[in-house]
Amino acid sequence: MGDFRKTVGESLPLTKKSVRRRRILWTLFVLSLISGIIYAGIAIKVERYALATGYVTTEKYAEVRPGTMGTVASVAKESGMRVEKDEVLVQLDDAEEQATLEEARQHAQKRQVDLKRREAEIANEIERRKVALEEQKRNHKDAINIARLQLKNAQTKLERTRELVENGLKAASALEDEQLKSALAQAQLSSLLARDLTIYDILLAKDRAAYDTELASMRQDLKAMRDAEKRLETRLRSKQVRAPIAGQVLRYEFVVGELVRPETVLFEIFGGTEQVLKLRIAERYATKVAEGQQYSAILAPYRGMNTIYFKGTVKHLRNVIQAEGRTTYRVAYCDFDSQGKTIPPGTTAEARVYYGEAGRSYLWYYLFNIDP
Repeated sequence: MGDFRKTVGESLPLTKKSVRRRRILWTLFVLSLISGIIYAGIAIKVERYALATGYVTTEKYAEVRPGTMGTVASVAKESGMRVEKDEVLVQLDDAEEQATLEEARQHAQKRQVDLKRREAEIANEIERRKVALEEQKRNHKDAINIARLQLKNAQTKLERTRELVENGLKAASALEDEQLKSALAQAQLSSLLARDLTIYDILLAKDRAAYDTELASMRQDLKAMRDAEKRLETRLRSKQVRAPIAGQVLRYEFVVGELVRPETVLFEIFGGTEQVLKLRIAERYATKVAEGQQYSAILAPYRGMNTIYFKGTVKHLRNVIQAEGRTTYRVAYCDFDSQGKTIPPGTTAEARVYYGEAGRSYLWYYLFNIDP
């Protein structure tokens, strides 16, 4: 037996078939909506770029820093001037180095004079010794010749005395005296002949070796002084800040009397004929930006109602992360087309460096920060 229901104007309940149809419609709607959203995320492309700041520079560029800490004594060049390579830009106070170098030079000159004087003294002493030894050699040879003559004379007298004694014309004692004289003359000659004449050369060689050792020590001291003098000259040259390249200079803010350090940038030098754009890429984009990517930049003089966009390509990236205060960045060097306008080096720029496929990527990649 069926149920009896009484209504007071409400809608009749849906049948099972109607409920099923509604569920299917809602499911299709939701699937269509999801599909549409997914398709939109794929179909819609958005630009992906890294914001960067920088300035226009030249193909040849150098930052000039002092080689050592010092106080600025004079400034030779100002902004806008052209300089040649190795020209002096800044002179640091070098009074102390000048005094130290002058003292070192005086010591070295005194040692040089002492060495020359000692060399002359030793040369004279060696010559005197040589002459004296040659004189001793001659005296020795003369003494040998005299001893030989005395021996010959003694032997002659001995023979004459022996004949006289044998003939009874002289006493036998006279023969003994002559024999003794002959023996003494023979002994004296043997003693002179036994003496080694090379002893004189040996003595002279020993004197020369001693003098050579003394002079070698003095020369070594002089060389050490000259080396110290060269080091002081190098320190003195480091007080001159010179231009590493030729070009136009841009002076930073510093004054005479200011203490500067090796990390202090004093000048920038812009050389060469082609211009480049130097950009700082924030560290969070450091791995996304690569060589060959496009950029669009606005220069400070060309912003406003008639903004001009300068476009180009990233040519080189430094493989280091640099820091300035709390800011960390990577430096990119980009080609630059001035579009026929006169743009002085140092002109500041704000740029967008586009990454991803042609600088654009799917909306989903952009929303979820996914690298394609």
